[in-house]
Amino acid sequence: MAKRKTKDTPKVSLEELNRELRGYIAQIEALRTEIAAIDTAIADLRAVIKTINNIKDLGKGKNILIPIGAIAQIEAKIEEPDKVVVSIGNGISAELSVEEALAQIAKEIATLQALRRALEEAIVEAYAKTEELLEKTKALGAEEGK
Repeated sequence: MAKRKTKDTPKVSLEELNRELRGYIAQIEALRTEIAAIDTAIADLRAVIKTINNIKDLGKGKNILIPIGAIAQIEAKIEEPDKVVVSIGNGISAELSVEEALAQIAKEIATLQALRRALEEAIVEAYAKTEELLEKTKALGAEEGK
């Protein structure tokens, strides 16, 4: 009776490696898209900080123009430049002092930056896996070519 040869590791096909490689590439692109959205949100929050500070600097009683659409603005008078209504989550807003509002926005920016860093780390890991799979693919292709 002949003995069968057994291997400790199952042989992976080139097709399986390519499928896994495409998955990591798709994951990297999705992470990049999320990072771009976070960058946009951070930029928007920084614009809010600048606007709050500018309105506070203008002071009470100054007239400003508020955009109400793509081609229209309405004139308004600053009545309480030291109060800001800020979303605190789940559609709930709270009236805060300028300093409290700026602190709340800064916390939100810090949270987004932490999330961005985590996504960047995930991209680095996905790139490492991609490189590993590319090496396996090359080795398997060379092996099959013999």
